[in-house]
Amino acid sequence: MKVSFVEIYREKIRDLLNPNKDNLQIRQNTERGVYIADVTENEVKSEDQIYESLEKGNSARAVTSTKMNDESSRSHSCFILTVTTTNSADFTTKAGKLYLVDLAGSEKVGKTGATG
Repeated sequence: MKVSFVEIYREKIRDLLNPNKDNLQIRQNTERGVYIADVTENEVKSEDQIYESLEKGNSARAVTSTKMNDESSRSHSCFILTVTTTNSADFTTKAGKLYLVDLAGSEKVGKTGATG
């Protein structure tokens, strides 16, 4: 299994598992389909490692405090878990992806006290 974690903030895609990678590009080709170029994909072997990746990525998200929430997310985030299996008889491979998406806060701007 592999995990990736990105955020979309101010119209830029940033890698939350390696926050130095920002302004990543969405690409498409016939072999991979639609993908995010140069995104970090960490190999995970257990539930604990998946949770560790979630925690690491969440800690790197763009947040700020508002009158309604101490840590309101300013970005959309997408956690991607890729599961691959290989048939031992004919060695064909199948892959599936699970996308967990968290959209930026939808509080009414007037109630949050946010500016800008």
